[in-house]
Amino acid sequence: TALTTSFCVDFLDYGKEGRDEATKQRTRILVHIGFSILIFLVILIFYYINDDAVISQIFKAAGYTYGPLLGLYVFGFYTKIQLKDRLVPLICIASPILTYVLNKYSTQIFSGYKFGFELLILNGLLTFIGLWLLKKKTRDHLN
Repeated sequence: TALTTSFCVDFLDYGKEGRDEATKQRTRILVHIGFSILIFLVILIFYYINDDAVISQIFKAAGYTYGPLLGLYVFGFYTKIQLKDRLVPLICIASPILTYVLNKYSTQIFSGYKFGFELLILNGLLTFIGLWLLKKKTRDHLN
């Protein structure tokens, strides 16, 4: 349902005026059926592959792609710090790169330790620290 709503709103511009409700509903149902079939096919593919390595690689990829999102979310939710906004994308690109380098050389850097699924946490933490370093200097202490 979330995929259907997101696709209809973001890609099909559902908020656009001039479309009648019957057309909107028919489109929404077709999109929903399409996503249901797609998800069913993905489930079948994973069922027939039945390989832990595939799932492991998916989680590894998620560690690199969702790490900056996790760091941004935690930073925004738990702090009120103002940032130098134009540098935030740089941090969100640098964090996965640094995570990759740390993962690649972790056994040398950390005395034999090899990262696993905690890459997501490491990536999010690096993003958080990078954002912390971007905080704007305030002059409240002078007032």
